[in-house]
Parts: sequence; C-alpha cells; structure tokens
Amino acid sequence: MPSELREALLAANASALIPKIIDPLLLEYQRRYSPLCRALPSTKWDSDTYYFNQRTQLATGGFVADGGALPVSNSTYVQNNFKMTHLQVVGAVTGYAQEVTRQVIGDLRQTEIEGAIRGIYWDVETAMLWANAASTQFGARPQFDGFDSQIATFTGGNQNAQDKAGGSLTLAMLDELIDMVESNAAMSVFDDSWMLLMSNTANSKIAQLLVSQQRFVDQVEIAAGLLVPTYRDIPIIKSSFLSTRNLSMGTVTSATATTGGTLAAATYSYKVSAICARQGEIAASAEVSQATTGSTSTITLSFSTPTGFEGSQPQLYRVWRSTSTGTETFLGYVDATVGLQADGVTPILTTSIIDTGATLVPQNGSTVPAQYPASYVGTNTGLFPPAVGLENIYLTSRDRDNVIRPYVREVSPLDVYPTTTSPDTLPFAVITDTTLAIRAPKYAGRLARVGVAV
Repeated sequence: MPSELREALLAANASALIPKIIDPLLLEYQRRYSPLCRALPSTKWDSDTYYFNQRTQLATGGFVADGGALPVSNSTYVQNNFKMTHLQVVGAVTGYAQEVTRQVIGDLRQTEIEGAIRGIYWDVETAMLWANAASTQFGARPQFDGFDSQIATFTGGNQNAQDKAGGSLTLAMLDELIDMVESNAAMSVFDDSWMLLMSNTANSKIAQLLVSQQRFVDQVEIAAGLLVPTYRDIPIIKSSFLSTRNLSMGTVTSATATTGGTLAAATYSYKVSAICARQGEIAASAEVSQATTGSTSTITLSFSTPTGFEGSQPQLYRVWRSTSTGTETFLGYVDATVGLQADGVTPILTTSIIDTGATLVPQNGSTVPAQYPASYVGTNTGLFPPAVGLENIYLTSRDRDNVIRPYVREVSPLDVYPTTTSPDTLPFAVITDTTLAIRAPKYAGRLARVGVAV
C-alpha cells in the first residue's frame, strides 16, 4: 500500500474543522472578603445629613443633710452629624456584544451590572475603613470618615487606640483591646453584638495561638450565611482591606523652596503611604530628609503614582513627618486627586505634595486644587508609619445605638440611555449615597501596627 494512504490527518491540519467550545461557567477571578455592609447595621435615611443626639453627662447628685438640697443641675446634650457622600460605577456594553455573547454568557449587560454592584460594595467597604472627609471635602471625590479617622485616640480618658510598635500578635493584645473598649463602654462586649475585625492573616495568627484551645472556640452566625469563629464569644470577622499585601509606596524625593510657607529652619524627615481603591493602605515609603533655611520655607515631596493590589489607584495619601530621623508621626491626609480633566470625568492624580508648614497641598505639575484644607488634617502623634506585615485590628459594636451606616440609595442600578453619538451603546450606572456614623467612637477600639506574620 502506498505510504501516502497510510498517513493520518492530524488535528493540527484539521484545526479549521474543530469547533470552539467555551465553558459557560464564569470564573470570578477578583474576590474580596467584604463583610462590613452585612455585619454592621444600616438604615434608610431620606436626608443629605445624618443627625443624632448624645447625652454626654447626667445631672449631678450626692450627699445632703436631712432636709437639705443640692444645686439644680441638668443633663448635657450634644447633636452630631455625618454628611452623606456618593459612590458610583458607570459601565456599558454595545448591543452587538450583547447579542453575540448570549450563548456563552447569557445576558452580558446584566452580568456587568452584577459585577458593578459587587465592586461598589468593595468601594464602600474600603471607605468604611480608610476614607477621610476633611482632606477631600473640596475635591472632585469627597469622602466620609472611616474607621481610620474615627478610631484614632491613642491617649487620654477616651483612648480607643493602642500602638503595638510591630509586636507580634498575642492573645494578651486582644485582651487589652477588649478591656479598653469594655472599660469605656461600661458594658459587656462578650457576645455577637460586637466583632473583632482583622485580615485573614491576622485571623490565621489567632488560630495558631488557639490551637491548644480549639474545643473552647465556638462559631456564630452574624448575618445570613456568615458563620464565623469567636474569641471569648466575640465574632472574628475577616476583611480584605486591612493588609498591605506586601506592597509599598515607591521612592519619594524632596525639594525645598525658601518662600511661600512657614516651615522653620530644620532638617525634616518624611514618609508617605497611599490608600488604594478596593485594597486599603500600602506600606510607607523609605524615609526622605530635607533641610530648610529661614522661616518661610516649603518642602515638596514628589513620587510616581503607586499602584495597589490588582493595579488599583490611590484615593488618599498619608504623610508622616519628624525633625528626628526614624521617628515620623502622622502629619495629615492628602487627597489623591488634584482635580478633573477637561472632560469633567477623568481625574488628575496627585504626583507631589507640598508641606507649607500649615497644610499639605496636593499637586500635579503646576496644577493645584482651587481650594484645599487650610490646616493639616488628622495630625496624630500616636500614629506611626505602616510597614509590610503590620496591620490594624478593630473591635467594634454591631449595635445601631453605637454604629450605623445610613444610606439614601442602597446600591441602585440606573439605566443610562444611548446617545446620538453612540446609538448602539447600552450604558448603565450603579450608585449609592451613604456614610459611616460611629455614634460612640470611644465604644470602639483599635490595635495599630500589629505584627501578624504566621
């Protein structure tokens, strides 16, 4: 038999005849632990500001003689408020893409909307931990205050935060956190109306510490389907927004000018960290130092825009300063957006920060915001630069009397209609208007710079 008759038709030669079959099961390759919107109470609120009242002191009393009297006294009342802020995701598919993908993905536009809803909840969760209102109030992306801003009192009678200076996490640290909060709240915190919030790495560290006590560790369901372990009957909740994920701010350079500011003559040392979308804070940069002369100097800190986990962009910067090397403390928050480009949508990102001696000014080239805070925002001598492997752990109430998330619209999809310039586009938006109201910040607690390596 001739050899050519014995040759097989190889798959490579028949490639044009092989059908392409795609598994219709979509793998979600971007995921987060995002429990806060489920674990903390929320409420519908039909106003742009959430107002509430506090009674901060009761009428005084004490001993009197028989038939005597004390001076008249009254309770003290205070009204506080939290401003609503707005978050959104905007997306679109074409009508053509909607039709030609139907056999594989089904309804492509609906799939995109569902993904946008998941993503905007991640934005809300990141904000609930890291956002800052005062530093962004004049910018294009105004925020509310998150845990980082509201739970940051490291000294005094209302202390609600402790710096652990990189010490490895121990059960004693958790007990100190619990005792601090319980002392302030004067109530038991040992039930599922409270929670310990930490990264999955910190949770693993605690699991190692509890190996010999596993039979004493219970689980509790704090929301539908959210079953979590406990420590001393307090639920332990994992969040993806409390870890640096081994990411750090890049190189920061410095330069000084002898006019325009109020920095006294000295050598100033700085570190800069970034809070990135859908991740949280990355570790601080290496220290950079700059000498000034006279009493009217400024210092400009310049850097390339850092990226967080999965390429996320910064939403805030945090600047740390000292006049002694290696001892920087928190100087203030800075908006990561200078303004918007001519299209009114695309952000102009901050690439340098000017320390004037009175405030921190975001800048991109010669572009600065039309208005910015007149003074440093959030200065805190008890707060030190973050490093890889050091994290925050929070203890907070889940009782609406102590903390609540009001919202006007709770992650609502909106139809956006095609235009004459893009008639085959099927756009949509997902929006929410919300804030985080920690009504009793001294009834919450924080461990800062805890070592969680397992």
